[in-house]
Amino acid sequence: MQIPRLAATPELNNALLVGSAVVLSLVVCWAALVTTSFLLHQAIRASGIQSLASLGEGLYRRGRILASLLSIPIIVVGTGLLGYALWNGTDLQPPFDEALAQVTPDVLKALARGVGLVLLMLLGFYALQRSAKGLVVRTEQKLQERQLPAAQRVHAEKLLAILPSVINLALANAVVRTALPAMELPTALDWLISTTLYILLLITGGRALVFFLYFLSERLVSGWEAKSQGTPFEEYYAVLRRLLPVGQKSLEAITYISVATLIVRKFETLEPVAPYGPVLIRIVSMFFAASVIIESGRVMVTRLLSATTSVADDVQRRRQTFIGLMQSIIKYTVYFCVCMMVLSDLGMDPTPILAGAGIVGLTVGLGAQTIVADLMNGIFLLFEDQILNGDYVRIDDTEGTVDEITPRVTRIRDRYGRLHIMRNGEIKNVINYSRGWTLAVVEVNIAFEADIRKTLQVINETGAQLPELLPGKAIEVPKVMGIESIDESSLRVRIEVKVSPGCHYEVKRMLHMLLVENFKAHKLELPYPKSVQYSPADFSEAPAEKEAA
Repeated sequence: MQIPRLAATPELNNALLVGSAVVLSLVVCWAALVTTSFLLHQAIRASGIQSLASLGEGLYRRGRILASLLSIPIIVVGTGLLGYALWNGTDLQPPFDEALAQVTPDVLKALARGVGLVLLMLLGFYALQRSAKGLVVRTEQKLQERQLPAAQRVHAEKLLAILPSVINLALANAVVRTALPAMELPTALDWLISTTLYILLLITGGRALVFFLYFLSERLVSGWEAKSQGTPFEEYYAVLRRLLPVGQKSLEAITYISVATLIVRKFETLEPVAPYGPVLIRIVSMFFAASVIIESGRVMVTRLLSATTSVADDVQRRRQTFIGLMQSIIKYTVYFCVCMMVLSDLGMDPTPILAGAGIVGLTVGLGAQTIVADLMNGIFLLFEDQILNGDYVRIDDTEGTVDEITPRVTRIRDRYGRLHIMRNGEIKNVINYSRGWTLAVVEVNIAFEADIRKTLQVINETGAQLPELLPGKAIEVPKVMGIESIDESSLRVRIEVKVSPGCHYEVKRMLHMLLVENFKAHKLELPYPKSVQYSPADFSEAPAEKEAA
């Protein structure tokens, strides 16, 4: 194939040939760069990845800038070639004929086939994209017609926002994989295009799958929770509701680890890292399963040990104490087993670790005898039923309600709200006010001038009102034990009241108030400090009275 001469003179023919070649090169350069940057820009926009949006805009702008910069050397080379031919008087027709001879019909057919495949690929992509867009619109309309809860609606909206990007990338990936073998591109370029679309599809599809799993888990748990109302499984579905955020985060981590593993497998240099993906997935799954087992065990222990019928208060508190202890044992046991399984998955044999832990534990136990004493004393406190959660106790100078008992420490909150944390090894003598009845002792002072018998009668009448005012707290009528002591300014009378556990302060306060009211009602004087004042005349009259005597 030869190029016909464009002019009669060699100089003009050379100018036309070089000009045509420069124009053709510029057109090809601009078409290739602008089309490539446009396609990359559209692919990034279709991916929906916000972090790559700026990169897509930059590529689209830089494609035109690069085409402009490449136009300059093409023009310079064409001008130099034409100047060289004119200087030496060379005819450029033969070299152009030889270059054109290299373009065989097969090459032209391959080029035409490639251009046609690209056009068909674009047409097929946009046709499928329009169909998928209509499907997404219909799905959005159906979701809007349903009254979804707020949490489900948020995840559904996020899923629908990213779903078009997933569909676009999936269609583009399918079309490109079909067209690339027929285009016979260089291996490196073929790998680059297919890998880029594959990675974008995985990332976008992973995000869409996360939103779908969030939506599906919210919907399933809400449906199960509604169906479990009033059934024996209601508490277990409540556990699922509490664990839902943890489960969703675990599913999200598993999805992204899977995506990262698939991406890593596309690069041969990163292939040694790929086996760690399934290991991480198993670890995340095991810790989530451990959370489910622990929460289910907490519910099961509570249901087994809690009283289903009315029982004595001390029995109920004893059960509550052991419920907390059993739940802690289950939690530590499950996490210990999971840690051993994780070590096994990471390729570490847990047997030497367990043996070493036993030796270290024995060494630490011998060196930390105080901790061992605390643990042993705590076990005896629990199993000998000395104190329970909710008991009102006095230990040395600490008095208050037992908040929590653990194998090592006991927490007591006093009447002022202060929390005392005591090591179990320091607990030697326990006074428990919550076991059976206790005595509330009230001591009241009466004046020397008062009628003692009348006063004692008023105290007895006052005490008789107490069981009616505090039923179930004041067990018996208060007993007046008599005059306990004779002080300098008053007589002290002792009153004892048998009260229910933990009620002695309330009973004492009520008895004090009743005594004050009844003393005032019967005009009985309560003793209080008095002072006597003497005038100077009293001291001057005293000697005269002595002389008269």
